[in-house]
Amino acid sequence: MVLSPLDLAKDARSQHPHAPVPSVATDEPAAPGPRGRRRVRTWLRRAGLGLAGLVSVGLAGLTVGNVTPAGRGLTQPPSHVAPVASVQFRREAEALLGSPVTQGDAVTDLQNGDAYFPAMLADIRSAQHSIELESYILRPGRIAQTFVAALSERAHAGVKVRVLVDYMGARGNVADAERLRAAGVDFHFFRPPTLANLDSLNKRTHRKLMVVDDRVAYTGGMGIDDAWLGNARTGSQKRDMMFRIRGPAMARMRAVFEEHWLAVGGQPLPPVERAVPASAPGGLPVQVVASADRVGDYNSQRMFLLAIAGARRSIDLEASYFVPDEPARRALLAALRRGVQVRILVEGDHVDGHAVGYASRTYWGEFIAAGAKIYRYGPSLFHSKLMVVDDYLTIAGSANFDYRSFHLNDEANILVYDGGFARHMTGVFDRDLAVSVPVSLQQLRARPWTQQLTDRFYASFASQL
Repeated sequence: MVLSPLDLAKDARSQHPHAPVPSVATDEPAAPGPRGRRRVRTWLRRAGLGLAGLVSVGLAGLTVGNVTPAGRGLTQPPSHVAPVASVQFRREAEALLGSPVTQGDAVTDLQNGDAYFPAMLADIRSAQHSIELESYILRPGRIAQTFVAALSERAHAGVKVRVLVDYMGARGNVADAERLRAAGVDFHFFRPPTLANLDSLNKRTHRKLMVVDDRVAYTGGMGIDDAWLGNARTGSQKRDMMFRIRGPAMARMRAVFEEHWLAVGGQPLPPVERAVPASAPGGLPVQVVASADRVGDYNSQRMFLLAIAGARRSIDLEASYFVPDEPARRALLAALRRGVQVRILVEGDHVDGHAVGYASRTYWGEFIAAGAKIYRYGPSLFHSKLMVVDDYLTIAGSANFDYRSFHLNDEANILVYDGGFARHMTGVFDRDLAVSVPVSLQQLRARPWTQQLTDRFYASFASQL
């Protein structure tokens, strides 16, 4: 009979009961003693702390990447700027903004959804070759459904349709994106959340532009959302404007679209093949100015600072979000000291986000005390972006007069150098002013202390609003 090692050990133990028992190898590891358990707990604690530290550093890096611009922009207003109506000012604008002033353009302003939606849809439905559309907002509703149907129909007809929509602005509207793709539209979201771009999710395309058949372009402030329907008569409708552009400035707007289109993986746009009109569509000098969150490319900030520094008589500003950065604040105060008349129109009681309005109020008192006149728009939600300087220079487009548009968001704007067009837009400003309420220092100082505290609290986050 063959005995196992365990049997041999038992037999030896029975013959020599006081002899030490030999150790027998088994498949089960010995349990760690108290000292071993303490070492394991210490190791696990240190590993956990190390992992928590790595996660904290990573989150801090992502936060900094999202809230901090790639560069600083201008830290002070430009000085010794020529008057906006001079040839020298155009040269300075071309040099500082990196964009030429084109000649022979036609620009039509379209006020509120009742005007710009029909015009844009008519151009889409008449397209024969190509449509490029970039929008911050595409949200489910009646007007989105109409746009999706019109773009899909043109894609079915063989028109090359390219659509780029900001993922955050559209609130991840995948349903309309899939409908467009199913119809043959080349659709991309701008910066959808991925591991590769977690550090830039706060930096969005705020551009609202469209180019059709390389013959007509649009820019302005509208979103493809039912809030922009109507004529801004009720509190739920948005007061806004778009601008229809024909002429050589259209090609510049097309290039602005292509910049983002390539960034999201789209194919390069083909060369413009349509014949150039024998005569210019209009007589306006226009400068297309795009900005992006890149070092040295904060053109929205530069554009406004340059215009303010070039003002000699008047500045009329429609700013739905009036939260200027420090250089813009100092530029406006310097203009007031020069004797420039400054009128600023801001949002009223109808708002779609209270935080910006609270922060904005902390700036009003200083400007009013320096001589500016500030008005709150009355009838509806206010979303306009407009500046008219010296009844000569008009600035319009997607950029707000705030830190986010100056330093974080990508924008698309136009500058129109023409007295007649500027006076027309001053008329638009005056009509908005007629349904607005002036703000006085007495009203600001009479705010409850709780409201003043709330305003200051939100102002501390002005760079992110």
